[in-house]
Amino acid sequence: MIAAIIVGAVIFLALIIKGIAKSRGFRLYKEELPHELGIHRDKEFENIVHSLEDSLPTAYVQQVKQRMKGRNTKADEVEWTFFEMKRYFLLNAVIKDVPMFSEKVDEVWHEMIMFTMDYERFTEHFFSRFLHHQPNVDTAPSPQPDKRAFFDWMYAHLFDITGNSRLLWGKFFQHPLDKSTLQDFQRLSEDELLDRYFLRNGKWEKQQRHLIQALKEEIIAARKRKKAGGSTHFKKAAKKGNVSNELLLQGFVFYSLYKATNFSSHMNELLLYKKTMYAGETASYSGYSCSSSWEDNRHHHHHDGGHHHHDSSSCSSSNCSSYSCSSSSCGSGCSSS
Repeated sequence: MIAAIIVGAVIFLALIIKGIAKSRGFRLYKEELPHELGIHRDKEFENIVHSLEDSLPTAYVQQVKQRMKGRNTKADEVEWTFFEMKRYFLLNAVIKDVPMFSEKVDEVWHEMIMFTMDYERFTEHFFSRFLHHQPNVDTAPSPQPDKRAFFDWMYAHLFDITGNSRLLWGKFFQHPLDKSTLQDFQRLSEDELLDRYFLRNGKWEKQQRHLIQALKEEIIAARKRKKAGGSTHFKKAAKKGNVSNELLLQGFVFYSLYKATNFSSHMNELLLYKKTMYAGETASYSGYSCSSSWEDNRHHHHHDGGHHHHDSSSCSSSNCSSYSCSSSSCGSGCSSS
């Protein structure tokens, strides 16, 4: 009798724990959507945003969002996932072969494709071609670390990375830029790089050349930094808590070139001390990587979906060197073509 009561109590407790875990599965920060997709306003990137917005009819956007809300998706989540969907489309207008690294954002893409005529008109207008969605057919897809690294570099050069960006895409800057990619940007001409890495339709070539030049300059700066003392500069900045976006990107390229074997531990040292203003308070907060207990208390929303998501509550500043809180996603599973 006692044994039966104990077994029953254990089962009851397990169900409670499971329910709590499910309810905490996926939550976004209560952040305002950045103006103009949070695009960096130099190098005329905002022109691409305006073209994207002009290509998306209001009625089409409202229909897609309504379908998402019909699946009991919270209003804030609808807005943020659609926001990141537009960022993904913008990346596809600039570079070739952009994998989808977010299940949540991919769900938006699926809903958009359901309106076949609207989707076709949108992609033809914005991309000057039909943007295909290529699902994964492998049972165990690879994480595509090289493509994720290039995605992170490009994303960070185009957009401000928010806390919700990290929650939807997974941690940024956890993989080094591919050695062959870095070699290409050192030895190939701009035209050769445009052909190899960028979507060439003549619409955004000026902006694409700006991005090529940016990576070339960062590689040159990293080589100079190697001769002038290596990673000492980055470690000193981290200890002082003085890590700017510019320094973070410099470190990303430097560690990709010279510390690729233990890249994530070096980058997470910089990410840990990335300071920013968040919700009117100063905190050791980074939209790029792991969270702190302070961050976890900022969550406001959750969504019980049919997919499993890793939440930032499983990761703290003490274990940033692991991949335990990176988001598993369609990521490796689907892409555009």
